[in-house]
Amino acid sequence: MTQETDKLFSRILVPVDGSKFSLQAVRLATRLARHCDSNLLLLHVLDITVVEQLQRFSDKSHDEVRADMEKSAEGFLKDMSLEVSEWDIAVDIILREGTPHEVILTEADNWGADLIVMGKLGKRGVSRILLGSVAERVIEFTRLPVMLATT
Repeated sequence: MTQETDKLFSRILVPVDGSKFSLQAVRLATRLARHCDSNLLLLHVLDITVVEQLQRFSDKSHDEVRADMEKSAEGFLKDMSLEVSEWDIAVDIILREGTPHEVILTEADNWGADLIVMGKLGKRGVSRILLGSVAERVIEFTRLPVMLATT
């Protein structure tokens, strides 16, 4: 086994949102982790903007909308982590709230990630056109290499 400092990628951060692209990112990161003997961190960010938009168009309170989103996120984080753990790869999951690209960059720094693997597109829909994709913002502001899963 190689020493931690000799590994190409020892800590791979994988931001996920439950989309098919984030599932592909998890699968790609898992393959890399198997090859590089890496640890994975699956991160989901409850987008505060989306919580506010959904709350405006529903009869639920902010806390109810957030709780629904959190429950959904916990479900797909668990499913994705089970897929990784089938390969006996060390994987942790984190759920945070905030502006996605900012939280991703903060977690990457805090955890000491040396690679970010993420989906090309996520679930943001029309807001993606207006605000730009999370992937674009992560690429713009990170010092780390970023690998995008596209299919």
